[in-house]
Amino acid sequence: MLKLKNKLKNINSLNRANSFLKARIQEKKAQDELDYYRHRAKATGINQPDQNQLRCLLQDRLRKRGIFPKAKPKGQLHIFLAYRAHNWEHALPRALKSFGEVTEFEWGSLGFEDRAKDWLTKQQKQMNQAMLSAFKQANEKRHIDIVVGYLSGYYVNPEVPRKMRESGAIVFNFCWDDKLDFRGEEHNGTWTGPAALASVVDLNLTNAPDSCIKYMVKGGLAMFWAEAADPKFHKPYNLPFKYDVSFVGAKYGWRPLFIRRLQNLGIKVHCFGFGWPNGNLSNEDMVKIYSLSRINLGFAGVGHSKKLMCLKGRDFEVPMSGGLYLTQDNPELRLVYDVGREILTYKNEKDCAEKIKFLLSRPEQAENIRKAGRERCVRDHSYETRWTDLFTMVGILCKDKI
Repeated sequence: MLKLKNKLKNINSLNRANSFLKARIQEKKAQDELDYYRHRAKATGINQPDQNQLRCLLQDRLRKRGIFPKAKPKGQLHIFLAYRAHNWEHALPRALKSFGEVTEFEWGSLGFEDRAKDWLTKQQKQMNQAMLSAFKQANEKRHIDIVVGYLSGYYVNPEVPRKMRESGAIVFNFCWDDKLDFRGEEHNGTWTGPAALASVVDLNLTNAPDSCIKYMVKGGLAMFWAEAADPKFHKPYNLPFKYDVSFVGAKYGWRPLFIRRLQNLGIKVHCFGFGWPNGNLSNEDMVKIYSLSRINLGFAGVGHSKKLMCLKGRDFEVPMSGGLYLTQDNPELRLVYDVGREILTYKNEKDCAEKIKFLLSRPEQAENIRKAGRERCVRDHSYETRWTDLFTMVGILCKDKI
């Protein structure tokens, strides 16, 4: 038994060392990439425009292509949605359908497997041809006003959005992995990250404010566009509390060590997701966990790093579901929340444990935060609100019909 414990300790030590090394590599990669694009921006006189300037630049970009958007009432747009539904993406077509007809191209359901070994050598080209064919057929039946893509160079060749633009459609692409993988790897002279598409779409949407300058340097336009949640799906359930603290998410990186340290500080955390003993949850059960938990724990780290942080879908899904959210102190959260009133953040394990104990001892105060977070999300952080703001900014949606 003693030998087994020693082996396990050695394994844990190796895992921590491996995770630490990966974190440092990721942090350096992200910082070096950001420094490179900032230097290129300064050298070429490129500045990130404010919202009004961005609107003018986008309209000028469209005019040069002979596109003069005519605002339509809500419900009358034709939108082509290109994406792969792995998890949260099911919210995309639901939110877009309130704006009109949505032609979906979800390539997973069509038999294309983007995680297969032959993806870049064979399947990608086949999928791209199928996507363009579906776009052409839909556009012939009724002109497509807008293309919404959750794409990167790994999924599509830059020629795909370029050809869609030639039809007169306005093309938006969003990415939430560009802090670490903006360029990605090079394959046949093309980057696999969103950098490959930066200049061939009309507007790039990113959840990382610092990443906007990267797209600008690559010849594109970009704006900060955070994740959101679906209030029809992410909703409170009238259930009694079952857990004091829960966490929903995969077990990797520094998360297990953080959870163990919380436990050593007297905090029991019930964990759900890939790698944890409780296993994965269905999407419906995941939302119920938020209502069953007095406190929902979050992490903001990217990959194996706790220093490199970004906004997460959970930052919006938990409060939208009526859960009290306590997550890592990511400065970007202050762009979308009144931190301290609508959600709470922690700096380290000790700070997290102290705040958990404080909240558990003051249920009324915890309930006030829970309600404030839910109200903020319903008002400002639904996907429908995100698309409404974007489409009206471009001039394709009537403001008085929202």
